[in-house]
Amino acid sequence: MSTDFLESLRPTTFMNETDVTQSPLLSRTGLRDVARLAGVSTATVSRVLNGSATVRDDKRQAVQRACSDLGYVLNAAARTLSSRRSMTIGAVVPTLATETFSRPLAAFQRTVHEAGYTLLVASFGFDEQTELKEVQTMLEHGVDALMVVGRTHDAKMWHMIENKGVPCVQAWTQDDAHPSVGFDNAGVAWQMADHLLTLGHQRFAIMLNEPYFNDRVGDRLRGTRQRLAEAGLDIPAHWCLETHLTLEDGIAAMERLMTAQTRPTAVICANDLLAFGALLAAKRLGIRVPEDVSVVGFNDFDYARHLSPPLTTIRVALDEIGVNAGTYLLNALAGHTYQTPVGVTTELIVRDSSGPAPDPSG
Repeated sequence: MSTDFLESLRPTTFMNETDVTQSPLLSRTGLRDVARLAGVSTATVSRVLNGSATVRDDKRQAVQRACSDLGYVLNAAARTLSSRRSMTIGAVVPTLATETFSRPLAAFQRTVHEAGYTLLVASFGFDEQTELKEVQTMLEHGVDALMVVGRTHDAKMWHMIENKGVPCVQAWTQDDAHPSVGFDNAGVAWQMADHLLTLGHQRFAIMLNEPYFNDRVGDRLRGTRQRLAEAGLDIPAHWCLETHLTLEDGIAAMERLMTAQTRPTAVICANDLLAFGALLAAKRLGIRVPEDVSVVGFNDFDYARHLSPPLTTIRVALDEIGVNAGTYLLNALAGHTYQTPVGVTTELIVRDSSGPAPDPSG
């Protein structure tokens, strides 16, 4: 991202003496004292405090040292009044407990930070009303832009966002109704089911995390069923397991599947964390993967290649989600919008956890 582009995103109104506050232990001084101590002009001090990229590093460091010596800290409220920007961007995500969202968030934060914005984050535990409340709180705190996850939300959320006139982008999904950054969840699930069908599997189970308020997982179920239907197959209701997104839930779901009298030969997990639990349960039960059952995941977390056996999964460019979402919002704040959905790279990664279906006569 070019320096010129990042600089164009910053407010152009510089701060004055009211834009800084001092330690109560110091006497009343002003912006001129910082300039005098740093050996620069007051305009340079204003540019440094405003985050301008046009100031030389040596002058920036001199101003920062002077501010520290004099006990000054930036007054965010004054800056907001002068620039009409809070220089904050909000992100409301289902959970921070897995790479699914923590990695895109890290990339999102790096992207907006380069343009001088601070990221505020909230999670809502896959609960629609909690998400609505967190979005409302973000808007009340004056965020300049907002990232949310998925396309399923309380209708009041969009009403609040549109009333505030705040740019918003949906991540992890594709949606024609609102700006979005993501991929075709149904399409990549179709691809995984096709891979297992080519290995001869006919008895399928699936683990779904938080399906009631999770359109991404719902799309993956739809894509899986579509490909199986094309082969004249379906997933029995008792093999379609709804669970929470934890390792323990993955273990429990796999134990339930593999201790029944009739067992699936392929277990599709909507997340690598559930697949990790499934592999642990299989090992405890003495069930061989993939000789007795194939297990596949979704996301290609960092640990997926190191599991035993290494996990077949769908690789999602998680960093790409964060970078693309952040870039879209920065452009929107600068008055530049473009066509969405913005795509994200996905790839079927075949490893050792998937193999030919076991011989039913064997």
